[in-house]
Amino acid sequence: MYKLFINNKVVFLCQNPAHVDNLMGESYIIEPYTGHQVLETFLHRVLLNDANESPVVLFYKDVDHLFREVCSFFECIEAAGGVVMNEQEEILLIFRRGFWDLPKGKIDDGETVEAAAIREVTEETGVQPLQIVHPVRFPAWKNEATYHSYFYEGKPALKVSYWYVMRTSFDDTLQPQTEEDIEQAVWVKPADIPAYYDTMYASVVDVLKTVLR
Repeated sequence: MYKLFINNKVVFLCQNPAHVDNLMGESYIIEPYTGHQVLETFLHRVLLNDANESPVVLFYKDVDHLFREVCSFFECIEAAGGVVMNEQEEILLIFRRGFWDLPKGKIDDGETVEAAAIREVTEETGVQPLQIVHPVRFPAWKNEATYHSYFYEGKPALKVSYWYVMRTSFDDTLQPQTEEDIEQAVWVKPADIPAYYDTMYASVVDVLKTVLR
C-alpha cells in the first residue's frame, strides 16, 4: 500500500480497500483502477479540482503499477531532508511560509540523495557537521519517501521527499536561511513535537510520528 497527499487529500493506493485501516465510520472516496484514461478523469475531477477533502482509496491488483500510473500524471521533483537530533536529543524544526517543517530541498543534478539531504539541512539552518544514522522507512506502507502534490510553474507536480535521521554535535546559533523564506530554526524536545502538528504539513507529521514512535 502507498500513501500520498494530493491536493490536501490523503490518497491510499492498495490492492483491496479492506487493507486500509479505520475505513469504518470515515467518509472515503473509493475507486477501482480500470485504465489510464479513466484514472486521468478521476484525478482531475476529484483530486486536482474538487474541494472535498475526504480521503481517497484507489485500488488495483498490481499496486506498483497503479502507483506508477498515478505518478505519470505529475512532474515528479525529488527532494531530500533530515530529522536532525542534537546531543540533547532535541529535534530541529524550521518555520517557513506559515508552517513548521523539517529542513529539506531539491536534489541537484548528479548529487546523491544522502549528500543532498546533508547539504539542504546545513544551508537552511547552519547546522554542521551532520551524520546520517539511517533512512526513514514507513512500515505500514511501501513508501520509501513522502509524496505530496503542488503546482510548479502552473503545472501539477509531485514532490518526492526522501528523509534521513541525522545526528549532530552542533551547539552554536542556528542560522535560518531567510532567502528561502525560513523565519525560524529551533530545537524542540521530542515530547513537545506533537504541539506543532496542527501547523505542519500532514506528510511531515507522518515523518515525525514514524521517527518518534
